[in-house]
Amino acid sequence: MSRFEELHKRLEELSPIPVNMPKLYLLGDTGAGKTTIVKRILGTEELKFPSVQQKRTTVAVTEYVLSRDLPYRATYLFKTEGQIVALVSEILEIATENAYTRYRKNDLSTATVAEDLEETPDERFRLRYILTAEQLEELAKEIVQFMPMLDAAVKTLCSDLQSNDEELGVVVDIAVEQHKEVLAAIQTKILDHIQAKVSEVCDGHRLFSDADFYQHSSGALESFIEKAKLLLSSTKNSISPVVEYARLQGNLLATWLPQNAELVLIDGEGIGHDTREASRLSARHLDYFHFADSIGLVEECKKPFASGGKSAIEGVVRNGYLEKFSLIFTKLDEVEVGDGEDSNREDQIRAVKKGLMNVKNALKADGAELDIGAERLYYLSNMNDSQLDTHSISEANRLLASIKARFEEAKPQFVQPSYDYEMLSSYLSKSSGSFTAKWNSMLSAKHWQTVKAFNRRMCWEWDEFRDMKPVSDFHSEVTKELDYFISHPKSWNESATPSLQQRSIAKVKQEFSKQLLTFARIVILNNYGDGWDDAMSLSGLGSAAIRKKQIHLILEDVLPDHRKPEAIKMKDSIKQLLASAIEVCKA
Repeated sequence: MSRFEELHKRLEELSPIPVNMPKLYLLGDTGAGKTTIVKRILGTEELKFPSVQQKRTTVAVTEYVLSRDLPYRATYLFKTEGQIVALVSEILEIATENAYTRYRKNDLSTATVAEDLEETPDERFRLRYILTAEQLEELAKEIVQFMPMLDAAVKTLCSDLQSNDEELGVVVDIAVEQHKEVLAAIQTKILDHIQAKVSEVCDGHRLFSDADFYQHSSGALESFIEKAKLLLSSTKNSISPVVEYARLQGNLLATWLPQNAELVLIDGEGIGHDTREASRLSARHLDYFHFADSIGLVEECKKPFASGGKSAIEGVVRNGYLEKFSLIFTKLDEVEVGDGEDSNREDQIRAVKKGLMNVKNALKADGAELDIGAERLYYLSNMNDSQLDTHSISEANRLLASIKARFEEAKPQFVQPSYDYEMLSSYLSKSSGSFTAKWNSMLSAKHWQTVKAFNRRMCWEWDEFRDMKPVSDFHSEVTKELDYFISHPKSWNESATPSLQQRSIAKVKQEFSKQLLTFARIVILNNYGDGWDDAMSLSGLGSAAIRKKQIHLILEDVLPDHRKPEAIKMKDSIKQLLASAIEVCKA
């Protein structure tokens, strides 16, 4: 069972979603306006919830179960003790190594060390939300005081090992390990601060010894939201870094929405924090594509598809989710059509559609055709004004009505496609080469600390680190190569209209995508668990190069070259996944 499935199983035990409520998953680039849309639908803009910033904000995925008949209640699942300890340890390790680099250059200050203590390199775990500035400064002082001792150990090691400057980082690693009790004491203080803050916010809850969740309820919206902000906000004085998942329910519906509106709104993490990270859709989004009834991609009108939007659409198309898909454009009011001319709404929409056409053409050239009608394009404007304009209210209501209508419509029949599985090998031949070439290039280019951080997350059975996404790459390469194969079966078990055939193919793609994602995680994270652990345990001179080599060998073996005997086993596994997907669709 994946972590995603574990979390939802636990949530359903603690706070089940009422039956017959459609689920909308919102995704978009960081800063595109996704969380602003959520805030408007919830009607909580005056309460400044959820928090909005022009940087990665939503890390703990939050589900809003919206109905005017539900009481205000919230459930939060915490990260495990092992996860939190490991993240704190990583922050300390990097802060110490950076501090030593500055120490050698006589450029060390408590302030710079405190900044390094604020968050992990991927900005997904932020200590600065939980710890006060004073606490961070005190911890930074202890690291600064440790530098002379560390420097003496490094100099001794350099002399004994006859190392060169290129290996200094590894020598520092060894020296830190020799004095691990120093960082262990600092780590204990950080964990104590975290536990104290969680206890303060959560009515005495003991993070590492009580239950893995916390719940609260209220009869009043304001007090309910104020409490939720302490657990979810991307701001100081919040414990959001230790929250892994949240589900809030209640009459969290803006007054301009219909009285009978009911919806599960899922506010997920952004597509990518930068262009490199967004170049391929994260595997975590694919979990929600299958879970949700509708998928809404939020794009900023002024610069649509500038970062991760294209990869998101490609993921939607190739995995068969186009029937669930809608495009939501924000900030239409900021679109400039002509120099010095007043632009009306129609002109602005036409300008946005030109950008969409460019993306359609680029996708088509890559073999992923975006066939989406105007009825599934939505245009929002002036979302930060005190009052929503009539156009945006109309568009938002149209979106929710469409989601409800699609959810309630009768599910179409399924007709079974038949495939010539002997042709699978030829379709899979390119995927191995593309996957291996990408990772050879990436591992060669990455700094040893980045590779180590990536290795650490593989040991934790996380899907990725920054733009290093082996699960997503595996899944993407296989689905891309099999797209044509699945879309063009050799025959059908019974006659059907072209429309029903297309919808049946889409269902097969969806189910195959889900099973392939599970398979990719098992192959990469579970089957090679010992390999990841061995690579992580390496230390001493030359360990960085050896670690890269071991990771290269793992990933080369994950999707073997079609000429190797192991490729036959991989083909058979993928054949079984596709056959299983068809059986699920039939059932």
